[in-house]
Amino acid sequence: MTRSSMVVIVVTLAVAGASRPARAQFFPSGTGDGNFSGFSVTGKGMASAKPNRLEIDIEVSASSELTADAIVKYRDAKKRIEEAFAALRLAQVTVEERGLLVDQKGMQMSPYFFDSQPNRRNKTEVQLTRKLMIKCSDIRKLDEEALLQLVARLLDVAQDAGGKVGPTQDPYAYYYYGRMNQQNGLVRFILDDYDKLEEEAYGKAIADAESQAQRLAKLSRVKLGPVAGVRVSTSPGDRATSPYYYDSQPQDSEATEHKRLESSRFQAIPVRVVLMVRFDAAPGSAEGGRASTR
Repeated sequence: MTRSSMVVIVVTLAVAGASRPARAQFFPSGTGDGNFSGFSVTGKGMASAKPNRLEIDIEVSASSELTADAIVKYRDAKKRIEEAFAALRLAQVTVEERGLLVDQKGMQMSPYFFDSQPNRRNKTEVQLTRKLMIKCSDIRKLDEEALLQLVARLLDVAQDAGGKVGPTQDPYAYYYYGRMNQQNGLVRFILDDYDKLEEEAYGKAIADAESQAQRLAKLSRVKLGPVAGVRVSTSPGDRATSPYYYDSQPQDSEATEHKRLESSRFQAIPVRVVLMVRFDAAPGSAEGGRASTR
């Protein structure tokens, strides 16, 4: 092939290629390449408060071979505990009843009970057990010494009146009482005003994100635009990131759903929020502050 022939072929291919429509590459903004605008920052916020209430679980039980006798004994035992706490004359202390369990004595502690003498004719001893919950409010303002004195008083009264203090060991407690005991201590400290702290933590996270975005906009010599998107990275009460048990289950079927945090320690409980926030960027000098959202 002569040199003139090769030149003709190259020119022909170049003309043919130029006649085709041009194709541009597009990179979605989420990939981190091309067409990315604005600023994506991580905002962190935290609010904390001491528990405002405490709870103590106690059990009252009575047993007898005659069911009628077991009922009488059980009523007397429950009445002693109720009268003992009423005698304290503490307005912030209340006694609430939970589920009633009717069982054979000794059975609820061993779900794998094996009767080695199935043919024996002894009468079954019936046991009645009810869980009571001692609640005490307005503890946030107490100092450590005053709180210790209060807790000691409540525990002593409960045990002196015949109550069994502490979380139940019954493996079927969830079915009888509606919830499992997540804390191992004798006392649970409750933070009820969760919603207020949650809103405060979210506000601090947004403010932190805006502060970082403002700094980036200033360094980039552009105006900071409005928020274009928010993603929650860590939410309050997340069991994967928080050592505090987040309880959103109602205590009974008629109760409304509530939010609270539990701790076995009387100390400030933190509510943390981590947000991924994306701000738009508007052309112009950063000296002008935020761009108008209109």
